[in-house]
Amino acid sequence: MKGIVSIIGGINIDIKGIADSESIESDSHPGIIHFSSGGVARNIAENLSLLGLNVKLFGCIGDDEFGRLILKRTDSAGVNSEGVIKTSAVSTSVYLAVSNISKNFHYAVNDTQRTSDLVTADYIRSNSKTLKESNMIVLDTNLNAEALNEAVSFANENGIPVFVDVVSAEKSARVKEIDGHVDFLSVNKAEFRKLFGDGTVTPDISELAKREDCKKYKVIILKKDKDGADALEVAAGRIHRFKPIRTGAVEVNGAGDAFNAGFIFSILNDGSFNTAGKFGICASYFALQSLNSVSEKLTKESLMEVYNLYSHNES
Repeated sequence: MKGIVSIIGGINIDIKGIADSESIESDSHPGIIHFSSGGVARNIAENLSLLGLNVKLFGCIGDDEFGRLILKRTDSAGVNSEGVIKTSAVSTSVYLAVSNISKNFHYAVNDTQRTSDLVTADYIRSNSKTLKESNMIVLDTNLNAEALNEAVSFANENGIPVFVDVVSAEKSARVKEIDGHVDFLSVNKAEFRKLFGDGTVTPDISELAKREDCKKYKVIILKKDKDGADALEVAAGRIHRFKPIRTGAVEVNGAGDAFNAGFIFSILNDGSFNTAGKFGICASYFALQSLNSVSEKLTKESLMEVYNLYSHNES
């Protein structure tokens, strides 16, 4: 595929704690602590670059050891990080996640606001020449509402498809403030419930096609963890459902970002929504098999091998 995928958003170090016990409430537990380059935007960028796409990453890191570690990993994957802000004014963002022995994710704490605050609408405008060359612009909601609107507006004005990942339920409100058209909106179950439900009750995805607040989306992607994923074509009211690949997980963080990358990879190679969802499921399989937030085993060839097996089993 020719062209560029420009990705704007979170870049951070992931610290993953995996306890050796099932119950991890109110106590200290032995286990594994693993450091990995992370951030939703960065993870999507690395995955796509490993799949052979031309990727440019935009965001902010501190001029510190974590920042240098992230750049080394990201650049070695082939991602162009020239547009990333490197500054001594803030420390590189950190994301801390805790899971139990069954790899059930319990909670996370993120320290990302200070770097995100520097990824402004002005910063996006300053990179407009590069962004205009994009075949797709990918955003995450680590960006504030003003920056999101600037990027979406720019994409709409230049006829560039835009993909938005919601990142967390806490940051989902920023999506509601987007004025323009979003081609692809990607959410997990908690984000979906917060964005389209009342925070406790999860609406059926089929209901969204009738809702006025959903008309700005072309496709809504719902990632359902162990239950696979759904993709709703809003205007047509058509739902595509994707079964998961049954597998044990080494660690779950990064699987949703890998799904996004697989989906985008397929769309940019002229795949249908149905094909894109299958590629998303297959890409997430690789992330689930790695302690790192992006699997070192992901390549275009390895993804195609898993995709062919998955498609055969689905037929």
